[in-house]
Amino acid sequence: MAPLPTSKEASSSDHADIETKGGSAAAVLHDTRPRVPSWNQPSRRTRYIIGGLMAVVLIALALGVGLGLGLKKSGSSFSSSSSSNYTMTNSSFLLDPSFEVTSTPTTRYFEWVVEEVNGSPDGVERVMLVVNRQIPGPLIEVNSGDELVVNVFNKMTNGTSIHWHGQLQNGTNFMDGTNGITQCPIPPGMNFTYRFTINPNQYGTYWWHAHASTQYTDGIYGPIVIHSPNEPIYNTYDGDVLVILSGLLAQYLSSAGIDGSNYGGFNPGAEPPPDSGLINGKMIGSSLDLQPNLRYRIRLINMGTLTQFVFSIDNHVLSVVEADGISLQPVDVHRVPIHVAQRYSVILTTNQTAGSYNVRAEMQETCYKLSNPNLNTMVLGTLTYGATPSTPNTVDWSDAIPLDCMDLNSTMIVPLVQLEPPSSTQTVQVSMSFQQTVQSGGTQVLAFMNNTSWESDTTNPTLFQFYKGGAQTNFDDTTQLMVVNDEITTIDLVLLNYDDSSHPFHLHGHVFWILGEGDGTYQPGISPVTTSNNPPRRDTLTVPGFGWILIRFVADNPGVWAFHCHIGWHMAAGLLMQFATLPSQVQQFQIPSYMEEQCTVQSGGQINNRRNNNRWLEFGM
Repeated sequence: MAPLPTSKEASSSDHADIETKGGSAAAVLHDTRPRVPSWNQPSRRTRYIIGGLMAVVLIALALGVGLGLGLKKSGSSFSSSSSSNYTMTNSSFLLDPSFEVTSTPTTRYFEWVVEEVNGSPDGVERVMLVVNRQIPGPLIEVNSGDELVVNVFNKMTNGTSIHWHGQLQNGTNFMDGTNGITQCPIPPGMNFTYRFTINPNQYGTYWWHAHASTQYTDGIYGPIVIHSPNEPIYNTYDGDVLVILSGLLAQYLSSAGIDGSNYGGFNPGAEPPPDSGLINGKMIGSSLDLQPNLRYRIRLINMGTLTQFVFSIDNHVLSVVEADGISLQPVDVHRVPIHVAQRYSVILTTNQTAGSYNVRAEMQETCYKLSNPNLNTMVLGTLTYGATPSTPNTVDWSDAIPLDCMDLNSTMIVPLVQLEPPSSTQTVQVSMSFQQTVQSGGTQVLAFMNNTSWESDTTNPTLFQFYKGGAQTNFDDTTQLMVVNDEITTIDLVLLNYDDSSHPFHLHGHVFWILGEGDGTYQPGISPVTTSNNPPRRDTLTVPGFGWILIRFVADNPGVWAFHCHIGWHMAAGLLMQFATLPSQVQQFQIPSYMEEQCTVQSGGQINNRRNNNRWLEFGM
């Protein structure tokens, strides 16, 4: 079974010549604009040497011939099923069983090119943003403790950044990839080398995506799988499968694409619903060809930007064993609700009658503020074992699909590794809302956390401001809601939702405990809060419409960490706050000097998140 194509991997000695050094910015600040890489040149190793005309020649060669290596993992082939839709072959989503799972760390190196292409994964051609000319983007498969190096070349007309969703980034907050917070966008025609160590205690299912405006909606996303012999569910299954769920809009998300006004209706925060849903990058034709009488781990990832999916397979009970990287006590279900940015692993046993079965990913249309009459909410794939693949005639489970756009019930999420939360030392209460704005004459809205509508500073990220100014750094509280702690603190975070829709919220750099959730307003001492010594843990949680959540986390990871709604338009419209932890330690970071240099060359490729049409969500009046 062919693995999902990855980028070039090598030992650390294979790329020592381009290692990022804080004191040698020129060694990594490549300008790729003078040359257009060829995708058909033979593979070969190249060195990047800065200095005069020779540097330009060698950089051009590196881009021209190195990218061929960047599309492959050693020993495997690139398995694109079509050059026009950039989708991958179905077998690509079966993980390579020969991958060595070990506790001995190594360095894994990847070369990526981000660019704009015309693609049609759902049959409608549109402008897309892709990495290494594929959707979903390249798989990153590593072991706990590995060093990860990803050299990203930006061939787009706008700046970008890549976030490593769920990675703790302890000591390397500046590699978190959050535009306006931990870095400036990678300018067009330039590259950026992400380098960090996978936490030795992390394992499970994660993903990466663009973290600039709404870019990942157009295709800049892909899976991360972290193996470990210490993972409690390791070696309890026979095969490993990726199932990536996402939505797609027919139009490219230009500045007019995020306001929803073209879809009509009087509705604040009315984000455009998708035009189609995808399973592993395909609207139709996604297929899993497995073997009978085996146990398969299916890693579900919702890489959409708005839609909650409900996943099921006809006639097959699914056993949920992981949520957001946390191994769970198995719980059997017919359907798995999975909101934006969440991940689950389920065990599928291929022990039914040989043949083909429907794989279903139902898009929760009730979550949308606006309707799309052209949308087919049931995305179908096929599971086959013990027979030749055929069109399934199986039927869906008879139990009703939930309509509340909420997560798998928290009582079903019981971690296998017990971890009791410490007592809290600080309570932070935040409300989220959408509000009409005076600036727009009352016809448009922004998203607010308390009274702050976040605005990305693409030339002076908040981390850099702390790096220079320490804990006393001041911010404009109309655009930056910041909770600062220069001592280790255990925080109870209460989020009140004053909107009628549910919202999936993600906390960067941390795993949190879920202590409570409910409808209405949170009332201390009255609202139900768990007393379990092993409450659910994860990194992305849905707050119900007109409801609340209570989470607890230990703020001991130095850096500036975003907490935001993962619905793309909502974050772009301001639904984000930040936790600045141990800023005195932030001042001791070894931030590569080229990161600040890239902040000075943003003209022409700046991500425009100012108070203009790129941030408004319109009423559509």
